[in-house]
Amino acid sequence: MFLSKVSLIFDLHTAQELVKLGTNGVYASHQLLWKLFSEQTERNFLYREEITEGGLPHFYVLSMTHPDSSNPLFRVQTKAFTPKLSKGSRLAFKLRVNPTVCLKNEGGKSKRHDVLMNAKYKAVKQGNLGDEQIKRLMNDAAQEWISDENRLSRWGFKLDALPEIECYRQHKSRKNNHQVQFSTVDFQGVLTVEDPQVFLQEYAKGYGRSKGMGCGLMLIRPL
Repeated sequence: MFLSKVSLIFDLHTAQELVKLGTNGVYASHQLLWKLFSEQTERNFLYREEITEGGLPHFYVLSMTHPDSSNPLFRVQTKAFTPKLSKGSRLAFKLRVNPTVCLKNEGGKSKRHDVLMNAKYKAVKQGNLGDEQIKRLMNDAAQEWISDENRLSRWGFKLDALPEIECYRQHKSRKNNHQVQFSTVDFQGVLTVEDPQVFLQEYAKGYGRSKGMGCGLMLIRPL
């Protein structure tokens, strides 16, 4: 695996790309980063977008192949990513995910719902709850989602404590001429590796849904 920090070299071409980012949301970022892997027929990378103090985006990119650093649009810093982990390794982490829950409607059909909005809907339905109470219930739902023991077992780690929720965002974008809406939650916390092999396999695949929309890449550092 390779981990890269990618920033844009500001010029007229960059300005045009930024206009696309502004009008087409996070999927435009996905299309932009494809330029680093133009020889790949299928996406083999995960990414996380951050905004600098100057308002420009930069990206962390985890890929199976080395990105093409010759594109004049980008400044790319890449290193091989081969973390040495063992059972019991403790890591500080940041993770942006799209938490969803699959629910059946009255007709028996299953549909995915935003975990936090589903919690808000149920809270509003109860009535007599203030904004702060509703927000707390939404946060509780997000933390319940990420701390699910079955999910963590599949991922090969456990949480040392409930992670902090840094932010919750709702997104609108267009993909293949279709409107796409989804939400993201940024978690920050500490984990303990339970199964290093499983952990690295899942790490390479990314966590949760909407990976093509900038979700699923976990940033880690050893403690």
